[in-house]
Formats: sequence, C-alpha cells, structure tokens
Amino acid sequence: MQISGHGRSEDLARLLLGVQEQDRPSPSSSSEAGQKQDQVQISEQAKEIQRITQLAKEPDNDRAARVERIRQAVQDGTYRLDATRTADAIVRHALTDAVL
Repeated sequence: MQISGHGRSEDLARLLLGVQEQDRPSPSSSSEAGQKQDQVQISEQAKEIQRITQLAKEPDNDRAARVERIRQAVQDGTYRLDATRTADAIVRHALTDAVL
C-alpha cells in the first residue's frame, strides 16, 4: 500500500534531514543570545583520584630494580625465602582482613 507518491527512502531521508537541519540552532546564535554556558566542576575527591592515578602511571625505579634483582636471583637459583617471615605476613594479612 502506498500512502503518498513520495514513498522512496531517499525522499524520506532528505525530508527528515532537512527538518533536522532547520531545527538545529546555529552555534553563533546561542552565544549571541547571551545564554549561560555549561560548566563542569570537579570535586576535590575526583581531583585526588586523578592525582593518584597519575602517580600510579609514573614508573617506580626502586620497585623495578628490586623486581629485577629478585628475577635474576630466581633465574640463578639463589633466591631464598624466609619461611617464618612469609608465614607471619600471611597470618598478619588474614587477621587484618578479618578485623576490617
């Protein structure tokens, strides 16, 4: 069934796009009218998160050197763990998690 003689999709698209172009305000007309512009305010918490994120992205040379020493010791077969210190750290971590 055909309602009008302009049933082609190109005509419909041109009609719709033409209406959309007419409905859009021009960028210069909104600034000339003195309308208030949008503003964005970043909270102190968001600023702190941004700062911490930036710090996390910076390379940590001390950590990289320590990792390299451990990697080399493991590769050479000279890396030794202190079982008591490791067990203490595991227990301390488990107790801290239980309290929090």
